[in-house]
Amino acid sequence: MAIYVKGSEGRFYAETEHGEAELLYEIKKGIMRVYSTFVPEEERGSGIAEMLANAAFELAKEKGLRIRPDCSYMVHYIKKHRVEKRYVDADEGHAESCSI
Repeated sequence: MAIYVKGSEGRFYAETEHGEAELLYEIKKGIMRVYSTFVPEEERGSGIAEMLANAAFELAKEKGLRIRPDCSYMVHYIKKHRVEKRYVDADEGHAESCSI
């Protein structure tokens, strides 16, 4: 089954066999703060969270934004993919909420 990431203001999401996966963000003063990532438990480890994070980074690059990872998954994603520091807010987030 193919998974497609869709977006709307403040949110990227994907319909999965076990429910909706989502990444939530807000944009203020040139910073995209990603504050939550959720993937249904049965779908975790399948790459869906990575697809959502990829979509967030593409939007940030397109709009010239920096990302503040306030979700533990985004902190993990940035380290795993060795994201260039110029795309990450200096604060580097607090990983306050995440459900993946």
